[in-house]
Amino acid sequence: MAPRPRWWHTLQSSKAEVLLAVDLYNRSGNERQLEAFIVHMNLGWTKLLQARTEESGGDLIVKNERGWRRKHPEGGYLYKPLRELLAEQFIDSDPRRNNIIFFLGLRNQIEHRHEAKVAALVAGRTQALVINYEQTLVEWFGHDEALGSELRFPLFVSSITEDAIEAVKIVRTQVPKGVLDWVQDFDASLEPGLSADQRFDFRIYLIPHTGPKSEADAAMSFIREDDLTEEQRAAVEHVRTIIREKHVPVEDLNRFKFGEVVDKVAARLDVPFNGYMHTQAWKYFAARPQTNAPDPAATKPQFCVYNATFEQYTYTPAWVEYLVRHLSDPAEYALVRAWRPSVPHGATVIAPVSTPAAIPA
Repeated sequence: MAPRPRWWHTLQSSKAEVLLAVDLYNRSGNERQLEAFIVHMNLGWTKLLQARTEESGGDLIVKNERGWRRKHPEGGYLYKPLRELLAEQFIDSDPRRNNIIFFLGLRNQIEHRHEAKVAALVAGRTQALVINYEQTLVEWFGHDEALGSELRFPLFVSSITEDAIEAVKIVRTQVPKGVLDWVQDFDASLEPGLSADQRFDFRIYLIPHTGPKSEADAAMSFIREDDLTEEQRAAVEHVRTIIREKHVPVEDLNRFKFGEVVDKVAARLDVPFNGYMHTQAWKYFAARPQTNAPDPAATKPQFCVYNATFEQYTYTPAWVEYLVRHLSDPAEYALVRAWRPSVPHGATVIAPVSTPAAIPA
């Protein structure tokens, strides 16, 4: 029998890392399970991408400008990091890629005394990370390599009790502000609709099944919201949808005009927010190009979109939330208020004494 190719052994190592990650995450207690899960899932994804690259005849070694393999300072060759492998296998807007990148950044944000609370905050993305791995594994290497038969549905209690919703809300308020801000800013940086994709953040809603059991019953079944009874709808009244329907894109759907943004943000801040401050904000955060810019559509689409028909900018709900979150910080509010084109973003400045009249957006 011919020996297995090297990529096959890399693939088995990848699967072992993922199984270990899931085992560590499902342990009882609060002893750094999330960090361990992220570390081993990153290793699992790295090895999966390495196996895919090797199996397809690609190169795992970083090359210099002349095409030569780069040496590692401590000996051997320098291997491509996870981010570079992701860029080679997935397009920028692929939810799987963004889900992995999210956890690469989250690991640096974790405060260990709050890790259990952070884990509750990102539970859907944690589940998506595993599901994406399994689906990608099968897509690339076939059903014979699947992990499904080796993974089990964990037993739990807190997330299916009547008080679960309030408990999750309380946990969210206890997440460190720095971590929560980072998560929200990461979400705001995504393309519209990507953060709602199940491959980025997996969300399910469980309803106890009390009907008669048949031999064909499974432990779980997925149903559409339209198929729910009135009683079941009441049980998940906080849910807008269970299976998200595709909507036909409509220009400026769910977006706000300049004045609407000002009103919404001003109502939620304890400091003045008017047209001038809004103009300062989009300039400071580079949400849209300057007036008369060569390409008026060169916006940050998660915050602002240019309507060429009416030659005006409209703003997203994410922009409102972003402004409220950042301008609630007195130091950041002062920086935005005093921003000038000659002042680099983030530099220390002194806020002016008076606020000029409102400037049209």
